[in-house]
Amino acid sequence: MASVRQLLVISSLVIACILVGMLAMGTSLMERRLDAQLQTDSENAVATLALLVSAQPDAAARARVLDAAFQQGRFSDLALTPDDPAAPAFQSRGPGRSTRDAPGWFTALADIQPHQASRQVSGIGALRLTLDPGPARDALWTHVMQWTWLALGLAAFWALFVVALANRVRRALSAAPADAPEIKIKRTEPVEDAELMDDVRERIAPTMDEQMARIERLEIELNRDPVTGLANRSYFLNELKRMLRDDSRQGAVSGYVLLVRSRDMARLQNQTERQELDDWLRLLGRRIIELLNEAPQARALPARLTGSDFVVLFPVGGGPEVMRPVQKLRELLETLRVRLDSHNLSRWAYALTDYTVQCTTKEVLTRLDQALMCAESAGHEEIEFLSYADHEDGVLLMGEASWRTLISQALDHDRLSLDVRRVQYEGDDIDDRHEAALALQEDDPDQPVMSGFLFMPAAARLGLSPACDMRAMCLALNWLGEHDGILVIRMSIASILDAQYLEEIRQICVNADPELLRRLVVELDAYGLSRHLEAFRAFARGVIEAGMHVGLRGLDQQPDALRQIHEVDFAYVKLGGNFVRELLASPGGVQMMVAVTETAIGMGMRVYVDDADDAATRRMVIEYGALPRVA
Repeated sequence: MASVRQLLVISSLVIACILVGMLAMGTSLMERRLDAQLQTDSENAVATLALLVSAQPDAAARARVLDAAFQQGRFSDLALTPDDPAAPAFQSRGPGRSTRDAPGWFTALADIQPHQASRQVSGIGALRLTLDPGPARDALWTHVMQWTWLALGLAAFWALFVVALANRVRRALSAAPADAPEIKIKRTEPVEDAELMDDVRERIAPTMDEQMARIERLEIELNRDPVTGLANRSYFLNELKRMLRDDSRQGAVSGYVLLVRSRDMARLQNQTERQELDDWLRLLGRRIIELLNEAPQARALPARLTGSDFVVLFPVGGGPEVMRPVQKLRELLETLRVRLDSHNLSRWAYALTDYTVQCTTKEVLTRLDQALMCAESAGHEEIEFLSYADHEDGVLLMGEASWRTLISQALDHDRLSLDVRRVQYEGDDIDDRHEAALALQEDDPDQPVMSGFLFMPAAARLGLSPACDMRAMCLALNWLGEHDGILVIRMSIASILDAQYLEEIRQICVNADPELLRRLVVELDAYGLSRHLEAFRAFARGVIEAGMHVGLRGLDQQPDALRQIHEVDFAYVKLGGNFVRELLASPGGVQMMVAVTETAIGMGMRVYVDDADDAATRRMVIEYGALPRVA
């Protein structure tokens, strides 16, 4: 027991040092960041005011502009010294509008100094300003208080844990059986030693089994999320690391990881009582466990990664066999959506990736994060699949034979179809607009339809994407022959890079009705425009010459493609709502948004924005000339 106390005391001291070090380091980093931000804001503010002052016709107008800017309370000093000595100067000083939450002693310690910025305005004079450092000091004080309370909370939790653990160990020691086998050591012959060891082993074995069983039960309790009943983040990461250390597969696909994010968790927390939200999370966890138990061959491990992120580890390879429980899980989550205060249903975002023993935990989580960003900004509710094979060259991996069989049979037996959905954009002159996604139905009618977002990455790896895209185009023309309006279909980069694919497209267009071709839009990814300019340009121009239109998606993921956007006569460019919200949150982002919209609109292209459901974002998007998607 004394050793346990020493261990707990040493652990407490180490944790205390870590908490103090984290607080000091976090405060220092925050202080430097705020100081640098204050200097940057000063330079940006003086540049903006200089531009406004230079646009005013006379000194009175310039004084009104400067006075209005000073009344905002951001400046502690604002002055304009004219070049002409006879002209009136402008000078305003004040304490600013800081809340002054930080105490005086902290203000004296904080190394956040006012930064003065000046700019010479041609033909007018010298403009000088100093931003009020008070808000920055208040922000630093708030940061310090938050981290302090967090450290105190962790310390209190650790203290309670230490007390509980010490009591548990004391009870366990006091409850030890009194009739425990007594081991006596005496000098004996070798044969007697062996018999003694066997006897001791037989007596100790049951006690060891009981202790191991108790340890396993405690481990399960400690590694379970208290609300959902799923495994927690620590347990999931340990299991993933254990799978990545398994060298028996020798580079083959070891399994898959599915990441699911509740995109409206923050809104649910604000509009729903804590008890109701916990009840919904418990129902969610129970239904996920029940569904995965119906497919024991997948050996899936569901876990709660963060407050809004859930993850499922599939530690088995096999290609499409893993996608069936993934599709069923998606269908289940769609039935558990909650109505928000905006009368819309809550949204899910899905990301999927595979892993091998050649991967690291960081690489797997990075691919999931990239796929999740694509899913959130693409405007669809499908599962975004980012494969390990997309980043590596080499021979076919385990499971790709299954993919080849599945996709080839679907092409041979006409089991590919289009999932057509109507899409409208606010202010768009195209009222009857539809977007189509390729889908695959397996042999078994009980299996759910598999989305193209799942099987097209495998088709591209196997060289089957041109055939799939060709079938999608034929299905689109058939659909247009029976329906009115515009239809948008997607084509993959792998198909564009196939030299024969464009000729096959042209052969289809020769035999197709020109009226149908004029109502068909081929949507291409901006990655091809950025990385494969020549092939992309040749394909896009060939499609336009055949009578169809071309759209560009994913410009928010490849902003460098804006430099080549003039190479093709696009009908529209498409941006993601999350990307737009991040842009509009900063002055530099606003300028980038203006550059995108002005460039595209100036060349006669529409700018569509998906997933811009926030009212303020929609207003700013419309102000810049873009068209937000109607929910």
